[in-house]
Amino acid sequence: MLKVISNFTLYFGMALAVMIAVYSLRYLIDGADSVDALSQTDALLGYLFGQEGTFWHDFAVSQKPLYHLSEFAVVAHISTASIAVLAGMFQFVPFIRNKIPLLHRASGYLYAFTATLGLALGAFISVTLPMVGGTKTILFNVLGGSLGISFILVSFVSIWRQQYLKHGQWMLRSYAVLMTILTIYLLIGVFSSLGLSAELGYGLAHMICFPLNLLIAELYSYA
Repeated sequence: MLKVISNFTLYFGMALAVMIAVYSLRYLIDGADSVDALSQTDALLGYLFGQEGTFWHDFAVSQKPLYHLSEFAVVAHISTASIAVLAGMFQFVPFIRNKIPLLHRASGYLYAFTATLGLALGAFISVTLPMVGGTKTILFNVLGGSLGISFILVSFVSIWRQQYLKHGQWMLRSYAVLMTILTIYLLIGVFSSLGLSAELGYGLAHMICFPLNLLIAELYSYA
C-alpha cells in the first residue's frame, strides 16, 4: 500500500511539475517581463479557494524591477531548472532505465548539468536580488541549492563505484530538491487562501518545501 501511495505521489507530482516547467520556459521568450503572467494565478486561486487575493500580483510588482537588473541570471536559472525537471523524469521511468540505457544516461547527464546550473543560479539570485521573504528565504534557497548539487555529486560517485541503488537514491534526493518548483506553488496557494502577505507566504513556503520534499523522497526510497 505504501508503494502504491508513494508511486502515485511521485508520478502525480512529476506531471504537475512538467506543466509548471514547460510554462516557465516562457522566460526564454519574454525575459523578465514573464513575471507579469504570475498575476493571473490570483484569479485561479480565487476560483479554487473562493477567496480573492493579490498574492502573486504583489510578488510580480515587487520582483519585476529586480528581475530586470539581473535578467540574464534569472532567465538562466528558471530555464535550466525547468529543463532539468523535464530531463529528470527519464531517470525514474523503469522502462527507459532498463530497456533504453542510452537515453537514461544521456538524460542523466543533461539533468546533472542543467540542475547544477539551475540550483547554483537560484542560490546566487536569491542573495543578489534579494528574494522576497527576507533572510530566511535566502538561507533556505542557498541551503537547498547546496544540498541539491551535493546530492548530484554523490550520485555520480556512487555510479562510478557501481553502487547503482545508492546512485538512484541520491538522484531521487536531488530531484526532490528541484521539485520544490512544484511544492512552493502548492504551498503558496494554501497560504494565499489564508490571506497571508506575499512576503510571509513566500518565506514560509521556502522553509517548508525542502524538508517536505526530502521526506517524500525518503518514504519513496523506503517503499
